[in-house]
Amino acid sequence: MLELKNITKIYKTGDFEQKALDDVSISFRKNEFVSILGRSGGGKTTLLNIIGGLDKYTSGDLLIDGKSTKNFKDSDWDYYRNVSVGFIFQSYNLISHQTILSNVELALTLSGVKKEDRKKRAIEALDKVGLKDHIYKKPAELSGGQMQRVAIARALVNNPEIVLADEPTGALDTNTSKQIMDLLKQIAKDRLVIMVTHNPELAEKYSTRIVKIRDGVIFDDSDPYEEKTDEENFKTRRLNLGIKQALNLSFNNLLTKKARTILTAFAGSIGIIGIALIISISKGADDFIEESQRNALKSYPIQIQKESLNLDNILSPPEKEDKANSTKDVLANNMILKRRSELSASYSENNLTPFKKYMEDNKEKLSDEIGGNFVTYSYDTNFDIFTKDPKGDLINTDGSEFEEREDNFMANLLKPQSSNKNFTELITGEDGEVSKMITDDYEIIEGSWPKEATDLVLFTDYNNEIMTQTLYEIGLLPSKDYKDILAKLDNKEKIDLKEARLSPKDIIGHEYKILTGSDYYEKSGDSFLDISDDEAKKKELIDKAISAKIVGIARKKTNDDNKIIDSPLAYSKDLTDLLIKHVEDSEIAQAQLANKDKNILNNLPFKAGSDEEKQNIGKSFLENLDSKEEMKVNTYLMRNKPELMDELSEKTKEIQSKNPMALAENQENKDNNRALIDYALDKNDKNLYLDIYDEFLKDATYNKNLEKFGLVSKDAPSDISIYVENFENRNKIKDFIKEYNEGKSENEKIAYTDYIGLISSSITQIISAISYLLIAFVGVSLVVSSIMIGIITYISVLERVKEIGILRSIGASKKDIRKVFLSETFIIGLLSGLIGIGASMLINIPLSKLIQNMSGIEEIRAFLPAKAGLILVLISVGLTLIAGIIPSSIAAKKDPVKALSQE
Repeated sequence: MLELKNITKIYKTGDFEQKALDDVSISFRKNEFVSILGRSGGGKTTLLNIIGGLDKYTSGDLLIDGKSTKNFKDSDWDYYRNVSVGFIFQSYNLISHQTILSNVELALTLSGVKKEDRKKRAIEALDKVGLKDHIYKKPAELSGGQMQRVAIARALVNNPEIVLADEPTGALDTNTSKQIMDLLKQIAKDRLVIMVTHNPELAEKYSTRIVKIRDGVIFDDSDPYEEKTDEENFKTRRLNLGIKQALNLSFNNLLTKKARTILTAFAGSIGIIGIALIISISKGADDFIEESQRNALKSYPIQIQKESLNLDNILSPPEKEDKANSTKDVLANNMILKRRSELSASYSENNLTPFKKYMEDNKEKLSDEIGGNFVTYSYDTNFDIFTKDPKGDLINTDGSEFEEREDNFMANLLKPQSSNKNFTELITGEDGEVSKMITDDYEIIEGSWPKEATDLVLFTDYNNEIMTQTLYEIGLLPSKDYKDILAKLDNKEKIDLKEARLSPKDIIGHEYKILTGSDYYEKSGDSFLDISDDEAKKKELIDKAISAKIVGIARKKTNDDNKIIDSPLAYSKDLTDLLIKHVEDSEIAQAQLANKDKNILNNLPFKAGSDEEKQNIGKSFLENLDSKEEMKVNTYLMRNKPELMDELSEKTKEIQSKNPMALAENQENKDNNRALIDYALDKNDKNLYLDIYDEFLKDATYNKNLEKFGLVSKDAPSDISIYVENFENRNKIKDFIKEYNEGKSENEKIAYTDYIGLISSSITQIISAISYLLIAFVGVSLVVSSIMIGIITYISVLERVKEIGILRSIGASKKDIRKVFLSETFIIGLLSGLIGIGASMLINIPLSKLIQNMSGIEEIRAFLPAKAGLILVLISVGLTLIAGIIPSSIAAKKDPVKALSQE
């Protein structure tokens, strides 16, 4: 069964060699009680350790069931110790922080026995040694004899073929020693028991064979045996300590040092707390910025206009040139003219019809890849809106009734254009309902959202306020009062402004009249006359015009400067469709649609192929002028053809000198504006006709007439506005436009205007950069704390050296030992992470209040995302595991014999 052949063991200390065993050969039967007697230092314990696989021989061979161990790997020895050998030590060698049951179960855990079977077999083993009632006690709660019985139970639980006992009664009294020896004698009936002792009386009384050893040599054997079989019956397999058991061993050990464990975990959590707080503040700032961006993006969509302006050339700073003039000469600086030249070249025309189709064909792609977005199409509907103020005075709501203002160039660039600054179209979904982008920002406080095409909604700010001048312009306050205020301001007089307060009943139902461009033309013979300057006829038109009324008042939900609705009054897409249909059905639009080559306003052709045709068209134009055109032409002639005025004056004097009465009769029959025009016709100057054509008729086109009437195609918007929720999706929209432009000529490419993208700095990137710097700074403390945990783990290794020896004696591999100590660092790392996250969440409560008080922004708060918290816990665990690699490796390399001998 077990045979030693010429075993020699030499210990080396520097150049000194100590021979512990010298050419020892001995064989053992399958069941016998062998006592090895000898003095201290004689080699008996070394022999026992070599038989048990704890120590390795220098030369010779150990055969187990006929199998040589010369080529055994560490895993083979681990299996041998776990399955074939059971150790009983003089000092018991129980793991103090484990229960009696757990101590006995440990060997079964390494063998891969299931939990239920493991517990059952351990209890049975403890029952055999009379300790069934003590299974949940710790070793410190037992007597010496009881602890030795636990050691015997642990040695027997795996049913080994060999039991090795090293001075099993050395620390026991006589009575207890007798009990232990009786137990060993009973065990020896069905297996090999080898006991090392220096007590010959015990050996003589209980052993069936006595082997004496001195100076590493066996000099006496009472019943020698020679192994005769050459068959190899011993086979090994790899054992593995389960993660759960490794964690259990480490956890129970940490429980014996609660205070140190908690302090270590807290120290390790300081870095986690620092990083978690930085992430919390950064996340709060990011959320606030993201919400601010979302609100800002609502106000400034990506705009694609029929005529687009590239703002890069305008908003980018001019290039700085190095000073190169070393003379006293004064040089001309062309910067302003150069910038104006760049501005002129920045305009481009977009054909929005194919791009609108491209967007509609790729709706699903926009939704899937870009997420939430809203697209609105604007059209050159060209309409005027009139209303009566509370005193019944009729006003145009575009503000022209009151004062001429020079629009701010940049302000106009940064807002969508419309025919009336006080009215805008609501953003609606495909179902016609008001967009969530609007309902998220505004709430109806009176009335409702538009239900009919002619319904309007009045928008106020957070405090239910609208600019005073706006209330005058849209007819909700008397226009005469505003004119008086403006007059006083022009005279530099001080004005006393009284608070104006309007109740909802004074607003709901207020009526507006809408005139389209086509409404201003009246049929006159074969052509149409512009009657927009005829106040009497205009009032008649207004009375018959399309009526719209205010049906609701919407108030802004938050007190901020972001406005998705930039006008006080808004209408639905249905009103736009109604106005387009109204123009389509008008007489003048139908007439122009039926005559694509002829200008129905003057019955002249749009295009002239030769100078002669231009002269004829110019002459016909002068012969058929209406009153408004007469004034324009007369003004042109006086400014650009002064010689005509001189000639007409000379001719008039000549006529007057000849016949004064004839001139008077002629003036009575002719309009003053016509005199110069008729003289020009009488001269029949063909060059003049060409000049008239170039000035008044050259630019007249079919499409321009349709625009003038307000006739538009739903397929040809004048403006496309794309609203997105964040800058990331905004960039995806830009990529979407780039995809459309790929492979197209310069004239076919779409140019867009991204106002907010050009003027906004990347605040999020700045905050992220600062956050990363702070995290890197605080991360140093995290690394330092991890190193500290590594040191604490190394101290734990030093404290648990005996436990390492015990685990190795029952078959634990080096990998298993490494696993045990890495489990300890895992637990500490996990505890550090959880403490850090928990502490951070508590600190975030007062920290949020502090940030709000310091910034004055109630919406901003420190918040740690769950994902970030989980990642930080994983980082804590990961760093502590890394820190535990070195001490756990040191533990794994411990010599089990030395480890067992250490107290």
